[in-house]
Amino acid sequence: MNSDGQDEQLPIVQSFIRGLEVIKTFGEGAAQLSLSEVANRASISRASARRLLHTLCDQGYARTDGKLFWLTPRILELGFSYLSSMDIWSFAQAHMEELVQRVHESCSIAVLDGYDIYYVMRVPTRKLLKSTLNIGSSLPAHVVSLGRIQLAALSDDELDYFLETAKIERYTPFTITDREELRRAIREDGAKGWSLVDRELEEGMYGISVPIHNRHGKTIAAINITLPPSKGAEPGMLDYLLAELQETANQINKELARRQ
Repeated sequence: MNSDGQDEQLPIVQSFIRGLEVIKTFGEGAAQLSLSEVANRASISRASARRLLHTLCDQGYARTDGKLFWLTPRILELGFSYLSSMDIWSFAQAHMEELVQRVHESCSIAVLDGYDIYYVMRVPTRKLLKSTLNIGSSLPAHVVSLGRIQLAALSDDELDYFLETAKIERYTPFTITDREELRRAIREDGAKGWSLVDRELEEGMYGISVPIHNRHGKTIAAINITLPPSKGAEPGMLDYLLAELQETANQINKELARRQ
């Protein structure tokens, strides 16, 4: 508030917001777009889209052949600015690779932001020829273990707001869509200190996650193992994988505590 007790308007730069929307129009199935397609996807005028696209081209973040536009690898600088600012980036990869070598399943680290989790580190197995999940990919937080265990760290008020405002969709027959049941599942995960989500987003997705903490004990991310549901159902498999995952998380947490 100002001296008169009035709320001051935040210094929001609308053109910058439109520029971010233009960047987000490109993605899977939309590697190259026309000016009109960008304008429609970003819900802006053709004139604004033209200025923003040519600005991206001028700065090396996009290219054009006169008809179509596409992003360049330089756009990765924007994401890696965030990754390089994370203390965890410099050492967690080695621990994740060791875990994958031991359990022969994929491992990821993701952070919670709003209603979604975003993958910031990922080590796939060699047997995985292709995955739709990459660094920067996002998924709804409430239907994956990486999200559930981070939601478990929210206060009661924060979790209430999330459950009241989140879009709770049914993705598979196993998806929890009742908000009170979802609240119980999240709080149970918090009490256990780990989360298992089985086929709630995709019927072939089975994930186990544990939290990553800073030196003050605050949850800042989560690390997981994903595997086929059939393997997860094997006798003793959950206990084995959970122990390996917790050991890796403990190693990362200890290094974080030393470095912060």
